[in-house]
Amino acid sequence: MKFLIIAALCLAFTSTSYGQQSVNLSMIVTDKDNKGVNSISRDQVHVFEGKVEQTILAIEPDERPVDLVLAIDSSGSFRPLIGAAIEAARLFILNRRPVDQIALVRFVSSDIIEKTQEFTADNAVLLKSLDQFYVEKGQSAVIDALYVSTQYVAEHNNSNEERRRVVVIITDGEDRNSYYKQEQFLQLLREQGVQVFLLGLVSELERDARFARPGARKKAEKLLKNVADESGGRVFFPETKEDLVKSAAEIILDLRGQFRIKYQSTNGDTKPGFRKVDVKFVSTAPTERKLVVPPGYYFGPRPSATNPEKKKK
Repeated sequence: MKFLIIAALCLAFTSTSYGQQSVNLSMIVTDKDNKGVNSISRDQVHVFEGKVEQTILAIEPDERPVDLVLAIDSSGSFRPLIGAAIEAARLFILNRRPVDQIALVRFVSSDIIEKTQEFTADNAVLLKSLDQFYVEKGQSAVIDALYVSTQYVAEHNNSNEERRRVVVIITDGEDRNSYYKQEQFLQLLREQGVQVFLLGLVSELERDARFARPGARKKAEKLLKNVADESGGRVFFPETKEDLVKSAAEIILDLRGQFRIKYQSTNGDTKPGFRKVDVKFVSTAPTERKLVVPPGYYFGPRPSATNPEKKKK
């Protein structure tokens, strides 16, 4: 099996010492139209850990370099969409900052998940590799592609918390034959703090009678939404090629315009594991804001992303 890599952004990180923990959480702020907002006051944000409100030390723009994996569905059912998907992927490459690195992945079935380009900051190399994408028959394995990609990004620059790790996946979202279960993948996200953005072209699941299956669209939407919620990323469901390009542009803005919430946890428990966090927006002004934040962070040293019991056999 050719393993692939889909990159991701570090969402929540803690120091490795056991005591009062310094916590960093990613935060995206959107308005009532689901558009990114690049300003917010510290007094409008309240953080609760174990139902105990925490004292926020700072809310700062997250300007760290990004390691980004672009994963593109290349299964047979995605054939009508591959051209639009590649065009959207070009946007991410052409809008890459000099300090950012991108890797490319194509996936079909559980045994065809390919890293077509290693992490690089060379746009010409990335664009050339992107031009070589093609579709082929196979049972879509969206969860497997996400799982193996998250493993890869977690290991890339794994000792450098000053680089963000992100996965962007473009897919119709229909998982037909993955080895890994959704809960296994969500656990990996919690442990590794990877941020995932999803462009779900789910409308095609109802348009093409050759591939349509009852309830496929609803199931795909639920999967993609769960991944976004668990990782502190966002999901978009574009209906047209124009919508896809606009959604890709919105994700690019999210990558550049999100924040880091910094606080010192008052939780005195020394047991390693995932700690739940609730972040709320409070304002006396008639302003609608949504805070997109991961549901918690991993306390203590992160488990290895390539732990033997989690490797695909």
